[in-house]
Amino acid sequence: MNIYLDNAATSRFKPQTVLEALISDIRRSSNSGRSAHSDALAAGMKIEACRNLLSAAFGAAGFDVIFTKNCTEALNLAIFGCIKGGERVVTTQNEHNSVLRPLCELARRKLIFLDIVPRSLGDEGLAEAVSASDVAVIGGMSNVTGAVADLSVALSKKGKAIVIVDGAQSVPLEDVDMRELGIDMLACPGHKGLHGVQGTGFLIRDPNVPLKPLLYGGTGTRSDEEFQPEEAPEAYEAGTLFSGGIAALYAGAKWSFEHVESTRKSFAELTETMVYNLKTMGCTLYCENLKGGIISFNVGDTDSATIANALNDVGVAVRSGLHCAPLVHRRLGTLSQGAVRASLGVETTPQDVLAFSRAMERIVGRYRHKAN
Repeated sequence: MNIYLDNAATSRFKPQTVLEALISDIRRSSNSGRSAHSDALAAGMKIEACRNLLSAAFGAAGFDVIFTKNCTEALNLAIFGCIKGGERVVTTQNEHNSVLRPLCELARRKLIFLDIVPRSLGDEGLAEAVSASDVAVIGGMSNVTGAVADLSVALSKKGKAIVIVDGAQSVPLEDVDMRELGIDMLACPGHKGLHGVQGTGFLIRDPNVPLKPLLYGGTGTRSDEEFQPEEAPEAYEAGTLFSGGIAALYAGAKWSFEHVESTRKSFAELTETMVYNLKTMGCTLYCENLKGGIISFNVGDTDSATIANALNDVGVAVRSGLHCAPLVHRRLGTLSQGAVRASLGVETTPQDVLAFSRAMERIVGRYRHKAN
């Protein structure tokens, strides 16, 4: 691909420090927490360094940082782990299937009462729903429209609710201070805005929130016992951790937070340009945030996959379809058509945006001609 605009799915750019950390660990592979030799201890120290970096970055000193293989697993751990049965759970129309499917499965089992708050009620309406709930699961940014939840408003009447936030798209663009906002658990991937590698994710959890493990097995602790230990984070990290990926996540997160201001500035400028250009061409836009680097659109009634394939033919990578967010598309009226999504990365340049726009001009002209 000459132009990569699918960063909301996974970021392509990896800082050199990420590559070096990953390769260094792979060359000296060792199982952290299982052995007492120097290499195993060194791997464990790298993992602890990453925990410390993440807890500090999200205002979560004293919280548990639990590593998972992706954000979906982190959300499943948070959701299934905190539900005892009978809770009223609140979420929103903007959520990804990694939130919706666990919640809908729990509702189907009649273990929870699920309330899906319409987007039309806004953050104030969401705040009222959260105040009456036992558990609230909220995405920081929609992966279709880029809509951002104002958590300071949405959680302003939190009350007794356990609050779980899906940071898949919002981190690190949106500042998150877990203690200040009242977030009990934050789930994130390592391979998107934090510029780590696939196969990594994490859940940060207030230790005062009871949480059942999702996986059971070897932890390297209390190995003489047949039952899962209760001490965090080991209780939730059964099996061998991806130590190389976590070392890479440390490097990627460090780089990403150091460069977040320049990323915000670039995304705001380029998003505004792309939206303007697409509107000028007569495309239908679904953007609710001109700063997030997520631009979803359609060309008339043409199937979104057709437009994405036409872009692919000229070397531009985007994503089409429903983006695992069915309730968003139901609200937008695009369940059958889907939407084309172009998502920016830190390496996206004004020249990339210009080339994308010129390619879209030709594609729009072609399909407008066919429609006539």
